[in-house]
Amino acid sequence: MNFKGHPLYDELVRLGVVIPASVSEYYPRVRDREDVAVMRCANTGVIFLSHIDHVAANYYSEQEGLSYWSKEGREAGLQETSEDDHRRASAIGSLVAGKVYADVGTGLGGILDLVKTVAKEVHAVEPQRSARRALEALGYTAHASAAELAVCGTHFDVITLFHVFEHLVEPMAELERLFTSLAPGGTILIEVPHANDALLASYDLEAFKKFTFWGEHLILHTRKSLEHYLQSAGFENISVDGFQRYPLANHMYWLKEGKPGGQDHWSLLRDKDVEGSYARMLNKLDRTDTLIAFARKPMGA
Repeated sequence: MNFKGHPLYDELVRLGVVIPASVSEYYPRVRDREDVAVMRCANTGVIFLSHIDHVAANYYSEQEGLSYWSKEGREAGLQETSEDDHRRASAIGSLVAGKVYADVGTGLGGILDLVKTVAKEVHAVEPQRSARRALEALGYTAHASAAELAVCGTHFDVITLFHVFEHLVEPMAELERLFTSLAPGGTILIEVPHANDALLASYDLEAFKKFTFWGEHLILHTRKSLEHYLQSAGFENISVDGFQRYPLANHMYWLKEGKPGGQDHWSLLRDKDVEGSYARMLNKLDRTDTLIAFARKPMGA
């Protein structure tokens, strides 16, 4: 396949994250476009889209209203993201306490609502204009891009990207801008979907492939590829861990019905002990649906 004019592919090859001779088509299309195939590097396991020119520079900024999250407005959208927002806020609460914090691609800003009382200062980065204006109306300092954040005059102790990094056309350039924005010794946290998700790598589920591959998810990372990006950008003390967002009931429903939502449809099957054991097993096998990376900017940088 010809990848001419594909900046993400060029970057992946330059960084050694994919090996050209090992790349082949993994799935013929994404759910929202028939003209985009899903590629996979057999050598590294990284999954990426065959072309990404449908995601132009103004792709996100030009989207109007808050319908990207909910047609019914911010409060309804926050209900949809509540579980993830609370999990993430709990995970970073001690990290951002008394610190200057920025969330990149914050969307409706649910996590900002939850940590603003413990952080010294919070900033939002959100390219979508309507969402950014809504955040500004609530009193948040909001920036349109990582480039804008890098020149705002503030150095941050903590920067997070929750399911944002996989949307970036040129992720290394963004990572370098965020490196600049961090104070020496500052922490970056990146959460992304995992290329080795059990529904793909273990169960090889056709219905899930048809559902999960999406024109906005330009790349699915492995532990090694995410670590390599952070190393290449100059970060140190890097850790990449697996996390399972969706429980066993979700997987059982996918295998039985070929549809999402098993955690709701089969809620009677939910049990914290069983789900914890299943998640630990998936993590041990490197088959979780999510990866979470922490890294630090060197003190002398």
